[in-house]
Amino acid sequence: MWSTIVRDDGNGIGFFLLIMAALVGGFSAWFRPAGMARTMLGVAIMQALLAVAIATAPSSASTPDSSFKALLFSGFFTALWLLSATFFRAAAKRDHKADAAH
Repeated sequence: MWSTIVRDDGNGIGFFLLIMAALVGGFSAWFRPAGMARTMLGVAIMQALLAVAIATAPSSASTPDSSFKALLFSGFFTALWLLSATFFRAAAKRDHKADAAH
């Protein structure tokens, strides 16, 4: 984790904050599906915004294809966060239907 924070390119702290947002959101939602779905959606939005910030940073302009790579890399992880949010939302709906049946 320390190497993520102190990376030479200065982007490490943004990725560390993504992980911290997921942890804090999970704990604040008590790891229940509905709260976790909202947390994963929020982290996906953060991931997309971080991608735009890295792609448009002046340090990315000096390296060939770095903007494209940043968008591609973050786009992949944004899709994973959104997939996770979808699964948590499905679990929350299933739990809600099970509670209503009782």
